[in-house]
Amino acid sequence: MSEHKSSLNISDFYEHEDVSLEYIMENVLYVEKKDDDDSEFQHLEREYNSILLNGCDCNSEKINCIKCLHGRNYKWLSEATELVLDVDKCEDLIYECSSACKCDPSKCSNRLVQNGPRAGLKVVHSNIFKSKGLISSELIPRGGFICEYAGEILSFKEASKRLKKYEQILDKNYILFMKEWNKNQVLKNPITTIIDPTQKGNIGRYINHSCDPNCEIRCVRIDCPIPKIAVFAKRDIKAGVELCFHYNGGDEILLKVQRRLCLCRSANCSGYMPYANIELP
Repeated sequence: MSEHKSSLNISDFYEHEDVSLEYIMENVLYVEKKDDDDSEFQHLEREYNSILLNGCDCNSEKINCIKCLHGRNYKWLSEATELVLDVDKCEDLIYECSSACKCDPSKCSNRLVQNGPRAGLKVVHSNIFKSKGLISSELIPRGGFICEYAGEILSFKEASKRLKKYEQILDKNYILFMKEWNKNQVLKNPITTIIDPTQKGNIGRYINHSCDPNCEIRCVRIDCPIPKIAVFAKRDIKAGVELCFHYNGGDEILLKVQRRLCLCRSANCSGYMPYANIELP
């Protein structure tokens, strides 16, 4: 790994209606206050300022990186004329090809999330959640990439401080705790990525929670050790249907803050919004 400078050419033409919010195309590391002593921040800073160098050696003789070391994450869906997540074959830990790879980007079939959100997304008022929500003006096929859930990358300590603050002011934005388990390895603790889109975020910040979601989130690494939180369609989603994912991925949770009622109305609704255990590791 070396000093991180994003090499991604992200196409993102969305923006926020609220001028108090900063639109960002991908995750940014939060700014540590001078009087704060957070050792985890130093680790995050090293990770954030590093570049993954495990590029593939694919060339024009090989078939679109289908068999390269990064795995078979995506497949071409001819009827939708787009790359989609290959749910049945993709790896637990998804790596896309990057500038460290020898493959031709115009022919590589392992570059999707890095290209930016899909076109046709629209922020609307959600009658279900009584807040802003996100829809698509076109059908999204199963496995279709929707957008990154981008925001500030936080440490556990900073997330704990912010969550308590947001509860006091009844802020409806959600700090996402994304846990990664590698099923092929025995990990004592999961890798947790914490994203806060409250003040800095992209179009993904408008996706609401559902206990029976039509979208799912996956960790996708491209040129940085810290993953992007990518939103994919769990099933075919018709145009105009609100996009939702489970804010805790369906994992068991421990509630450490005031409970908020869930408004998703699904048959399996738990009754409350999920919150991750934010005790310091």
